[in-house]
Amino acid sequence: MALAAALAPAGAAAPTATFARARWCEARSGAAWQHVLSRHILALSRRTALIPLALANDGRSFFAAVYSRRFAGMAKIDGRTGAVIRIKSFADPKFDQASAAYDGRWLVWEEYHGFDSFNDFSVWAWDARTRKITKIGSAARSPSGQFWESPWRGPDVREGIATWVEGVGPDQLGEVHSYDLRNGRDLVVRHGHPGGAFLLRRHLLVWAEASARGIPTTMRAASAVTGAPARVPPALRALRNVTGLQTDGRRIAYPDAQYKALWWSAGPGDEPYEAVPTRHLHHVDNSVHVGGRWVGFGIYPDVYVADTKSGRYLQVSGRGGWALVSSDAVLVVYGTTKKVLHPVLRMAFVRLRDLPPIPACS
Repeated sequence: MALAAALAPAGAAAPTATFARARWCEARSGAAWQHVLSRHILALSRRTALIPLALANDGRSFFAAVYSRRFAGMAKIDGRTGAVIRIKSFADPKFDQASAAYDGRWLVWEEYHGFDSFNDFSVWAWDARTRKITKIGSAARSPSGQFWESPWRGPDVREGIATWVEGVGPDQLGEVHSYDLRNGRDLVVRHGHPGGAFLLRRHLLVWAEASARGIPTTMRAASAVTGAPARVPPALRALRNVTGLQTDGRRIAYPDAQYKALWWSAGPGDEPYEAVPTRHLHHVDNSVHVGGRWVGFGIYPDVYVADTKSGRYLQVSGRGGWALVSSDAVLVVYGTTKKVLHPVLRMAFVRLRDLPPIPACS
């Protein structure tokens, strides 16, 4: 659960008038949503430890790391029946973890070996059409045999291109990889000191990097196909030290550098704005998730879902957890106070068409 919160889980687009541009407001009541969510608790989640990682964009299924007596590994879960479609077993069923992204055809994930570090990992891709699994990358070791330090951000995949960052030397030296899943070509786009990378539409690859130690990071961009430098979109040009950014390839949401507010941009060509500020000692966590007009985010211990078209958001959990969203569905994972390695987490999975509109704000 800690990994999912830390890594949970990006063509320029013209500004659009269909999205709210003022600060979002909290709905007066979430009772109607809570009623529907309570009727869509996934039975499998009551008895099996699951860590949902990505929605399948069909409104019916999602991908998860599964930890059960019969199987531990990556799987596709049918939200209607609870059926577990196995993809790949973990080498170490107890301690292996994963973070993943899905683009409608390819599921790409980093498989972390060990529970206390993200530096020892391998990168895998699964083709939903052919069911073929391919190892496309792995962490590099230093001369001493230790793994070089890599950024704490999972891989991304969009339009058949996967990206990840791996450490290759001391002082956080790293490489940004762009892997063409159609032809198996691995391109190193950047050799320097990058943070985690993500993808926007039209094969635009973006990552954060500082010019020197102690200098705030800025966003850099390149073509994911050729590696040629590209202009950073307006939505990202002013960002400094932002690490929790999430995107569906067009729409962008992130906690600011101090994690004191949630920021939003309806497209790479739109200037971002502060959508939800926090008060006192509260912070927006790294569980931000974007899918179409919907955003899931957490201000611990509360979890929220926002409709960016109406500019409203509501609480879906008051006991921790996180929410994954797409244009078709929402998956709410409810937190737990149990201190176990792989907790059984209750979760609700609902098609958005079965949920009422977010009610008016107070």
